Amino acid sequence: MTSIPALREWLAALALYKSDASEALGGIRMEIRRGIDWISDQLSLWQRAVRDCEEEVTQAKAELSARKFAGFDGREPDTTLQERNLRRAKARLEHAEEKVRTCRTWLARVPKQIDELYSGHGHRLELFLDGDLTRGAALLTRRIEALERYAEVKHD
Repeated sequence: MTSIPALREWLAALALYKSDASEALGGIRMEIRRGIDWISDQLSLWQRAVRDCEEEVTQAKAELSARKFAGFDGREPDTTLQERNLRRAKARLEHAEEKVRTCRTWLARVPKQIDELYSGHGHRLELFLDGDLTRGAALLTRRIEALERYAEVKHD
């Protein structure tokens, strides 16, 4: 070994790598949580929209029903507007119900995908950073100290 300072630099680089990798893993975990929370929030939003749309459909049906009664002159009134409003309300309800189904699907899928694609690899990296890398850095520190003691003895 010709350069103990080079070993010290390498040890510092290992410590920086460990810090950066640990910080990145923490950031990934936080983003995963935020993503799941966002989907959960969307589910609540769309469930509320379904309730609102159900009320709109009920209201549109009531308006159509009220309009269908024949007037005093015996003619059946034009219900085109009320029928269109009912179709639109039903379409909005179907859209909101589809969004609820989509959110539920994703809330079921995302944790499985995270387990398959990230958790195993992330956990192994955490074990490496906290175990092997930490022990290796401690061993390297002891070896550097031993080399420094040897170099001092050799110069005396």
